[in-house]
Amino acid sequence: MEAITEFELNVRYHVYRFFADHCRAPAYQEIATLCSAAPDDVQGAFHKLHARHMLFLEPGTEAIRMANPFSAIPTKFRVKSGQKEWWANCAWDSLGIAAALGIDAQIEAAYADSPESVKLWVSEGSVDGLKHVIYFPLPCRQWYDDLAFT
Repeated sequence: MEAITEFELNVRYHVYRFFADHCRAPAYQEIATLCSAAPDDVQGAFHKLHARHMLFLEPGTEAIRMANPFSAIPTKFRVKSGQKEWWANCAWDSLGIAAALGIDAQIEAAYADSPESVKLWVSEGSVDGLKHVIYFPLPCRQWYDDLAFT
């Protein structure tokens, strides 16, 4: 597999910055504008980043589904800080959003086996201290077998 280029890393940076600032996934046209690049070049970068597991696209499209830890679609894991809210892909990613952005946050997470939910708070880099358990149904080596499920 060929190496990732500076351009592709710049595209990835702008995708993450956009998620952080706007609480949603950007379209490739928005990233093209931010990078002063041709839309076709950004589309190509999206697909190359997807192939390297650096972004996750909706099958057959250029639409971003995930830029871990961010989710472009609503999930059972919502992260709030101030007036902003993001969706995370899983419990681990909900903590990852707070860590990546260096923010205090409130996390709402639904249990997989019941309609109940739990709230966690991240303050100054520490989780609220309650004795919650995060369960991973698959080992990490299998996550990309079906990332949307995992």
